[in-house]
Amino acid sequence: MKVQTRIEKKLQMAFDPLFLQVQNESNQHNVPPGSESHFKVVIVSSKFERKSLLQQHQLINQVLAEDLAGPI
Repeated sequence: MKVQTRIEKKLQMAFDPLFLQVQNESNQHNVPPGSESHFKVVIVSSKFERKSLLQQHQLINQVLAEDLAGPI
């Protein structure tokens, strides 16, 4: 399974977002063509209400911990 697809599925399941966009930005970095190593995530979810930006990032990082430790 592609890394981007796995990220999308994990975030969808964890946050039931109103909006989710996962964009592969690997081509903007010094990596081989076709790499999946750098992503931009835009997510809107009620689970982020009353959470600071830092807390929102921490929640996302917890869900993606396995991927962040490996291919990303």
